[in-house]
Amino acid sequence: MGIVSSERLRLREFGDGDLDALAAMVGDREQMTFYPRPRTRAEAAEWIDRARGCYATHGFGPWLIELLPDARFAGYCGPRPAQVDDVAEIEIGWHVHKDVWNRGIATEAATLALAAAARLGVARVVALVHPDHVGSRRVAENLGMRAERTTVLEDDYPAIVYAAALP
Repeated sequence: MGIVSSERLRLREFGDGDLDALAAMVGDREQMTFYPRPRTRAEAAEWIDRARGCYATHGFGPWLIELLPDARFAGYCGPRPAQVDDVAEIEIGWHVHKDVWNRGIATEAATLALAAAARLGVARVVALVHPDHVGSRRVAENLGMRAERTTVLEDDYPAIVYAAALP
């Protein structure tokens, strides 16, 4: 069942059959250019378990992006609780499959996810973007987010903290 959809995308919860697609994406070195390293299949499975825990606990979490009409895996996007510089935040994240890069999928999926988060009562979101990831910086700016500061996350991952209030 979809959380929210548009003409070309549907966001839905991750399910039991989604591990192969996610593991292939996050295990690909090119796909993970702006991450500390590619992830293993076991790490992808743990990530899905954490996402499903978010759904159960918070009513939201990172959702799978399906490209319509064939429901093809296109990545993930959605809000999740996060600690950023010792502050409890709701992070909106997006990671689209390289097969659909430069087609506006991340911006469209994040717009859908922000609308869903607002309906669920989320008042503020942040996005954590690697300074060199120009595409993701553009997505954050297209969403109306503004850079607040820089920080360093685990694994010495540098990030610009973008933020926006939700209506």
